[in-house]
Amino acid sequence: MKKTLLVMAGDRRMEYCAERLKDDFNVYTYGFSGSLPIWEIKHADILVLPYFSLAGDYLNAPGLSHKVPAVSALDLLKYGGTLFGGGLTPQFLSYCLERDAKVYDFFEDEALTVENARLTAEGALGIVISETESSVKGAKVCITGWGRVAKACAEILKGVGADVIAAARSEKARDDAIARGFNAVGLDDEEALKCADVIINTVPSEILGREKLCLINKEALLMELASAPYGIDREAAKELGLRLVAAPGLPGKTAPKTAGYLIAETVKRLAKEAEGDA
Repeated sequence: MKKTLLVMAGDRRMEYCAERLKDDFNVYTYGFSGSLPIWEIKHADILVLPYFSLAGDYLNAPGLSHKVPAVSALDLLKYGGTLFGGGLTPQFLSYCLERDAKVYDFFEDEALTVENARLTAEGALGIVISETESSVKGAKVCITGWGRVAKACAEILKGVGADVIAAARSEKARDDAIARGFNAVGLDDEEALKCADVIINTVPSEILGREKLCLINKEALLMELASAPYGIDREAAKELGLRLVAAPGLPGKTAPKTAGYLIAETVKRLAKEAEGDA
């Protein structure tokens, strides 16, 4: 007998995720066009939250006409059920524990995060192409941070001929960048900012405040890929007349079908593993 699975609305990738799961589960949706009213949805065996699940105390579901408290979503999951989400907070996890829920965080799944980083890099390349008037080949690109997304962006941009420099806090990260064939500097390096045609931030805490933004060429393109609280001071960038493209959650915008299918396959794989552990 198929298990009941409920997918909560997020961005478009969650619609594709729900579609992909229909062959393996009895799928219900909430917040999508054609979804059942909330009072008709029974307690699900499995609850799938948006990839970036939380916005403060609420679900991260920009498509909904109203805010849904994150804890209330748990009322749709049966006691002892399985929950999937991304970037879950300690407080939310404590609520899950009270309901004896088995929890999987998308951000902790290596295969999914690597593929998501690749899709993010593809989207970032598209933005660079569409938002600049010069060829990417030969462009000086400074990438701040050196996690999965930064590495994926560096590789794809290098592949089309960009001159990429990694700005990373730790010596270990800089050494890794150099080993991969990139130039690397510290996050406090001013010259890298002054010379850059494109600056891509992946650090989710402010590292480019007003003082550093004053160093940047007015014709340069700034791109914010990090999630809140973000790494670029948006107000300062606006006041200084800099071009800033805010692009967190890129796969949900530029490749929602592929991203949604990846989430669905992750849910199927982990749900199967959970059955084996039961």
